[in-house]
Amino acid sequence: MNPGRGAERDYLCVDQYIADAVGARALSTAFEIGFIDDLVRHTSRSLPALAETARLDRRGAMLLADLLGAARVLDFVGDLVQLTPDFRRALQFRDLMEAKLDFAATVAPDFFDLFTTLLTDPPAFFRQAKLFDLFSYDRCIDSTPENRASTVRWMRFTTSLTKYESAACLLNHDFSVYRRMLDVGGNSGEFALRVCREHPGLRATVYDLPVVCEIGEKHVAEEPEAGRISFERAAPGNGRLPENHDLITFKSMLHDWPDEQMRSFLQRAYDALLPGGSLIIFERSVVDTGERQLAYGQIPIALFFRSYRVPGDYTTALRQAGFTQIACTKIDLDMPFMLVTATK
Repeated sequence: MNPGRGAERDYLCVDQYIADAVGARALSTAFEIGFIDDLVRHTSRSLPALAETARLDRRGAMLLADLLGAARVLDFVGDLVQLTPDFRRALQFRDLMEAKLDFAATVAPDFFDLFTTLLTDPPAFFRQAKLFDLFSYDRCIDSTPENRASTVRWMRFTTSLTKYESAACLLNHDFSVYRRMLDVGGNSGEFALRVCREHPGLRATVYDLPVVCEIGEKHVAEEPEAGRISFERAAPGNGRLPENHDLITFKSMLHDWPDEQMRSFLQRAYDALLPGGSLIIFERSVVDTGERQLAYGQIPIALFFRSYRVPGDYTTALRQAGFTQIACTKIDLDMPFMLVTATK
């Protein structure tokens, strides 16, 4: 199978419903007021019945239905309304769809109001953007109700992405040879969960900030694999990574860090890894829309465009850290990904 060309790409069908701002906003409202849930429960409904359930007046229901029809969410059959077959299939990825809708709506003002600043004055954009206020890692140290609520919000998005992106990584690398995995910056533990689910002989440690670990422990607690997944809090000022692992992974983590810190993480990983062990980097590569217009749903990812690297940035740093057998596989998902592997 060609990398990234099979069933592991099925979740990308949600992107067509978040392609433009108007259709995406209408869909968000339809979820919010129960419009979609009513149509999930019934094969078809009259517009007056939908309006009554959603507490809309006739004109409001007509406008929403028309917008959803233009977005290929609804079909109109005589006097009845129903979900399109394609949208019904996309609802199997509803958690991802709603997370993407929410995230795009949250940071869209950064693009529409601050795009000129993003291009001309990156430090000013960093200070003003909702994006970096949302991803505020200094709120991940002390466990308070406010910090937990803030962290849960962005972790919902990153967890949803990892849940579906992980399949391509698992398809393109053999994890069966490992026994102890360390996922650095492992977030909610979703990546570790996906790997452990496929490989019952594997145990995983998630290494991240204290509040992230607290939320992550709850995220995996009810899963059958929970007993094989532990969380270790990153201590401020402690440069060493946990040892005695034959696999260290960085999934969508290193782009958060400038080059110097990225190289430091890879050197620390080399020092901590067991001899003969492997390191994996699974990351987005540089944003390249080609001749395609950037979709509304891609705004959150595109705002990080200066953070993404080309494979050579990582392979050079790995070589400098002492790794050998360095290889890179390119995988096409919602944008180009790279799977970089290396051996100590």
